[in-house]
Amino acid sequence: MGKADVNVNIWLSEKNRFANLFNGVIYGGENVILPEDLEEVNPVSSVNVKNRVGKTKSMKKYRDIIMRWKNQATLVLLANEAQDKIHYAMPHKVMLYDGMDYETQIRNNWEQFTEGRRQAKKTGQPLEHLTAGEYLSRFRRTDRLTPIISLVFYYGSEPWDGPVDLYDMFRLEGTEKEKAILEKYLPNYRINLVDAERLEEIERFSEDLQVILTMLKYRKDKDGLRNYVNENKKFFQKVDHETSQAMKAFLNMKQIPGETENKEEIINMCEAIQEMYDDGVRDGMKRGIQQGRDDLLKEKVKRKLQKQKSLEQIADELEEDVNVIRKIIKEV
Repeated sequence: MGKADVNVNIWLSEKNRFANLFNGVIYGGENVILPEDLEEVNPVSSVNVKNRVGKTKSMKKYRDIIMRWKNQATLVLLANEAQDKIHYAMPHKVMLYDGMDYETQIRNNWEQFTEGRRQAKKTGQPLEHLTAGEYLSRFRRTDRLTPIISLVFYYGSEPWDGPVDLYDMFRLEGTEKEKAILEKYLPNYRINLVDAERLEEIERFSEDLQVILTMLKYRKDKDGLRNYVNENKKFFQKVDHETSQAMKAFLNMKQIPGETENKEEIINMCEAIQEMYDDGVRDGMKRGIQQGRDDLLKEKVKRKLQKQKSLEQIADELEEDVNVIRKIIKEV
């Protein structure tokens, strides 16, 4: 995981913000998931897989963020994967993560059951009868899993053109009728994609999440970004450390002026955005000046070529490196 993803995950893992994200995506902005009903869960899942000769191989996967949401009627695991680049196997990745988390639940349920069975045996209590199928499955007929809802929070600048479900990853050939028959028996797996820059109905989100998601729409437009920040000075003048680091990732900023390691410090991102804007203007002017010089040199070389002067003569008269002149001659 890159540093940008780490900073975005730290920002999104704050419970108010995490609840805000899921409420906006799942419930259309209705305040259903409450921060106080969220509990952080160990993001590591592991499974042991045996091959045909009985050799065991351990696999581990690390979720970006996963929380348990529990209220009076609901128990669900909510997971989020942050992506700054398009992942063309994302449906498979999410399916694997979800599958490993379900496997962990099955294993934990069975371990709890067998431990309870041991304790009952010690105290002489009657043992629950298990069928052969339950022993084979290590999952009792009455056992149930906690469902998992996974979001893919994509904050890259290019529109997502990767698969959004497992069907998109298949190569199904033949007639439409033949493909329809195959799809009837091929299980699909869909990802819940949040393409942050191109989200519609931003008003479904609240507080700082709404402000930042709207900001992403202006990151390719420096004038628009500066104007948006100035219109929302009240927010951007007093940004907490986690939000400043997320903005740094979203806007691909190298550094924030006055940035320190003090996580309690409040950052004035208006100044940071203005400096980024000024740097862009200066870089543009430098590129413009250099382009003007290059065009002038190219014109001089063309005139000397018309006079049938050699490469060495042109380089000597213009006091330029021979390799530079050779490159220009290839271009003209």
